[in-house]
Amino acid sequence: MVSYLLFEVRRTLRNPRFLVMTLLMPVMMNIVFVQLNKGRIGDGSAAEFASNYMMNMAAFATVSACLSTAGHRLSQERGSGWFQQLTLTPLTSAQVVLGKLLSAVSVGVPAVIAVFVTSALVNGVHLPPARWALALAVVAVGSFAFSALGVVIGLLTSGETSYAASMIALMFFALLGGLWLPTEILPAWVAKLTTLTPSFQIADSGRTLIAGGMPGWQTPVVFAAWTAAFGALALAAFRRAARKR
Repeated sequence: MVSYLLFEVRRTLRNPRFLVMTLLMPVMMNIVFVQLNKGRIGDGSAAEFASNYMMNMAAFATVSACLSTAGHRLSQERGSGWFQQLTLTPLTSAQVVLGKLLSAVSVGVPAVIAVFVTSALVNGVHLPPARWALALAVVAVGSFAFSALGVVIGLLTSGETSYAASMIALMFFALLGGLWLPTEILPAWVAKLTTLTPSFQIADSGRTLIAGGMPGWQTPVVFAAWTAAFGALALAAFRRAARKR
């Protein structure tokens, strides 16, 4: 199981599409948007904006990593025959799905760290080590839901359809989660729904931790509910695909 997980992580990190979508894009967006707005707001507000937007881009980075790794990659494996080989190994359905989830979460960590490092070096975000660690941890925990969603997409779609489905899911959760636009500009009823999304909870709980607080009860409930729902769908989809091999 450990060898399988390490193999999945190494294979993904060598993928050029992964490097562009999950490393460069969030880092560049983080730098550009913070620097463009820094001159229009006061020093105190600029520091708060930089740390808040950092968490938005950290959430965006991990969502993108999870969906592309577990989604489009798995679809390619089904087309190449690698998936069929996995079904013949001693690994159970649950172990294969868990391996996919863990590998997607693992490759999302470098993307989040890249956002954190550029925020510290370029955007002037300075935090105690414990807060950096807590922010990284909450992003990792929240990303399991998107890893499971990626597995579902990878098992139910094929070819470029899987890439399109992953991008649609990414845009949906980025917009509804307030990662690209402030939730205040959304209609009131939509803004209420944003708090129920894991993407919003990743960014919001990270901002709370950075400010010295602790996330409320809603954060673990939202994480657990979405992860359980997508995880059950992923397991069912895997078993269905294995029967069709």
